[in-house]
Amino acid sequence: MKQEVPLALAHRLLAGQPACLLTVHYRGQDNVMALGWVSPISLEPPLLALAIHPSRYTHDMLARSQECVLNIPGRPYAEQLVSCGSMSGAGGDKLRACGLTPGQARRVEAPWIEECLAHIECAVVDRLAPGDHTLFVVEVVGAWAEEEAFDQRWKTDSQQEDLLPLHHLGGGRFGLWGASFAITQEGRPEDV
Repeated sequence: MKQEVPLALAHRLLAGQPACLLTVHYRGQDNVMALGWVSPISLEPPLLALAIHPSRYTHDMLARSQECVLNIPGRPYAEQLVSCGSMSGAGGDKLRACGLTPGQARRVEAPWIEECLAHIECAVVDRLAPGDHTLFVVEVVGAWAEEEAFDQRWKTDSQQEDLLPLHHLGGGRFGLWGASFAITQEGRPEDV
């Protein structure tokens, strides 16, 4: 029997994408925030949508700088991810406070987070306000990932938890891939 899901929690039915740490740089200051609402919206050009509430300190920094990095952490950095989501960068160096190392990005001024498995560098191309969050449409201008963790797709069969991205399930809940499979041309599942 199916139970009704409250509308305020309906978005969690779509949960499961990698949790991100969004970094920005504006006027000599770096900041980081936890971000779960990220969606690919175009392949050509490669565009993503980032939903950020206007009350977040990072919101205005991104609106002004017009660029960012989506950093994808692995299991060992779950605590830092939660910390980044529960404090504001308005009061100081949030990267340092959360024990994260800023690194030099390749195509934008915003820093990478060295400890993360992957980095997607982005430039803002549009901004919409369809509801209570601002939807930043960003173009991917560069992407990098650890070879051991990613080869055209995430290596979900990794026996090393530290090479698996965290997947945000809603609230403070996260998951890791435990198994993956593919569907053959004949429509049968096949272990990968």
